[in-house]
Amino acid sequence: MDIELFCKENELGNVINISKITGGLMHKMFKVETDKGIYCVKVLNPEVMKRDTAYNNFVISENISNLAKDNNIPVSSALLINNNFITKYKNNYYMLFDYIEGKTLKDDEITIDHCKKIGNILSKIHNLDYKSLNLDDSIKEDKFYVEWDEYINNPNFNNMKYKVLYLNNYKKYYSILKRSVERFNNSNTELSICHRDLDPKNVMWNNNNPIIIDWESASLSNPYRELIETALSWSGFLSNNFDENKFKVIIEEYIRNKEFNHNRYNTICGNLINKFKWLNYNLKRSLGIITNDIEEKKLAENEVIKTIDEINRYIELIPTMYKIVCDLTKEENNNYDKYIEQIINSNKLLKDKKYKKISIGFTNTIYEVDNYIVRICTDINNEDRFINEINFYNNNSNNKYIPKIYISDISKEIIPYCYQIMKKIEGKTLYEIWYKLNDKERLNIILKIIEILKTIHNKKVDNIDFNKYIKITLGTLLFKSNLTGEIFDKLLNNCDIYFKDNKLGLLHNDLHFDNFIYNNGELKLIDFERSMIGPIDYDFRIFNRYKEVPWKWASYNTDMITNEVDYQELMDMFIDNYQELSSIPYLKERLEVYKIIDLLNEYINTKDSDILEKVNYIIEEGEINYGINNEKNIREI
Repeated sequence: MDIELFCKENELGNVINISKITGGLMHKMFKVETDKGIYCVKVLNPEVMKRDTAYNNFVISENISNLAKDNNIPVSSALLINNNFITKYKNNYYMLFDYIEGKTLKDDEITIDHCKKIGNILSKIHNLDYKSLNLDDSIKEDKFYVEWDEYINNPNFNNMKYKVLYLNNYKKYYSILKRSVERFNNSNTELSICHRDLDPKNVMWNNNNPIIIDWESASLSNPYRELIETALSWSGFLSNNFDENKFKVIIEEYIRNKEFNHNRYNTICGNLINKFKWLNYNLKRSLGIITNDIEEKKLAENEVIKTIDEINRYIELIPTMYKIVCDLTKEENNNYDKYIEQIINSNKLLKDKKYKKISIGFTNTIYEVDNYIVRICTDINNEDRFINEINFYNNNSNNKYIPKIYISDISKEIIPYCYQIMKKIEGKTLYEIWYKLNDKERLNIILKIIEILKTIHNKKVDNIDFNKYIKITLGTLLFKSNLTGEIFDKLLNNCDIYFKDNKLGLLHNDLHFDNFIYNNGELKLIDFERSMIGPIDYDFRIFNRYKEVPWKWASYNTDMITNEVDYQELMDMFIDNYQELSSIPYLKERLEVYKIIDLLNEYINTKDSDILEKVNYIIEEGEINYGINNEKNIREI
């Protein structure tokens, strides 16, 4: 860098003083005083400028900032030198700005009033008409992927301050990043002009008036993702002091001028991509893969630590953000409050008690009324299951491991829906705590689950032909999936062997960690809508898939904190500690058949060809012996 000669060459005056400005994470900023004025000189990162698209991206971003300025948005735009926003001098690229008197705000200096102004400005940026800029507005699929393991093999990795932190986290990032990319693409349906880095370091305040600086990342992007990210950064998240009120105010102010009509959950989860991209970039910088600048490598090393912390805290905060956004933007169109009020007024148990809705629910609408839970079956297609659950509770009222039901009404005389009034169960779902537990604590949980399951699995039940049920189910799915051939015929024939003997019991039939509530060492099992008669191993078909896709049965609250890394030993722990389960002949083969049935159901609903590949893999490479035609040969193997 030779800033003094750069200024002289471009007739900016004789340099009086140069001082570095802190805050830049990629480029270097300097305050330059000359006898003609005071400037801010940005020296662009040489590694960034080697990219083929870098120069043009800077030109586009400055065109965007000037469009914002023309629409009365307070911005700092680059000054033209020889009609260019970027000037190459010797071996460096420079950008020149008027120096702005003012300051950026630390998190503890940000007020509600500041947040209102940011929300208002952001909505104006997103409402800009960008057609005159001739920007590429085609929506592109993001295919970002990282081989996180490769960084561990870098010769500099063991010297990094983040070594232990990275080793404790990187395995789960494969799954989380994959799901973030999927949700990013699913919500990538709308574009507008976005600043794309509107956090507190890029807003200067002069007499309480904001000026938006550093537009280098500006481009067309998803406005709602930027809204979430901006609200987060101005609400204290970056310093681990998240303030819900500040977060809410930015969104409230924003939706005064621009409607939020987007998929809220996918938007929030998709935002994680940028954090992973920043982590990946700083891993490469810190390990010397893309730079040899010592100062830059040290900066990147600290950024890795900071970004891992932010990713983990962001994941924990997703349920809170989602609830706030839904509450503010009214995602729920149906309001059933009048029905809960009618239920309360007609039941002495609930009379004069306050209520609040506690869950959007997948099939039922749920309210909390003091120490009671009221579940209303507002989905008419779910009524049979709802009544099935009521019957289960009534027939198992003495079971200490399930909720106590006080009132059930299927008459539809009080409201036009069936409903239940149950005891409120305090605690957290197992999804919320499992990833925090050590191996010993997890084993204790497994033993408690087995204890609970035995109380229903050992119930005396009517006899059913389960082999017939499985073969009809499997045969129907194979037909609907257009899967024919010898290998599938053998699969059906082998069911006569695998499912010849069945120890029948009462099954929950929807066992997953969202249906277990944990509180001070005690465990309760809830949601018996799908309860049925069947062999006890059939109750484990969901747990058997946790090794691959445990989040599939998680709620919005626990989806992104759920990772297959934490569930690799789950099914083995059940088999090792539940003797009646482990003694079932052909247990592994039976579990694989259940998995095939689940996958074929998914295929019929999605037509995803990857699912059929999984089915074929299970048949050809899995636990099922399809080349064997009789029980004798199978037992010999």
